[in-house]
Amino acid sequence: MQKILKRCILGVLCALMLVVLVAALALQAGDGDTHAATEVQQAATPKYVFSQYEGRLALYERGYTMPVEIYDVYLQNFPPDEQERLTAGIPAETDEEIQKIIEDYTS
Repeated sequence: MQKILKRCILGVLCALMLVVLVAALALQAGDGDTHAATEVQQAATPKYVFSQYEGRLALYERGYTMPVEIYDVYLQNFPPDEQERLTAGIPAETDEEIQKIIEDYTS
């Protein structure tokens, strides 16, 4: 009787370990997909965006709600189509792109 009980307990423990192993593998595979999707989304989203903050030209970094830099350039001084473009956001990836946009709007 004790041998049968020991075998049953051993079988249940093996089954539980198998379930835990399968669950761990499934979670690990899911994390890889999420990580890959996040990388693709970040690649599609520019690192910086020029937009407006309280009516002024501002530079935002991806993932932040407050601007990195606010310029003394007021959107009201631009034509309506340029105001719309700035409000929608002008993407920038590199320092060179940022410098060019700053020069375009501040000179």
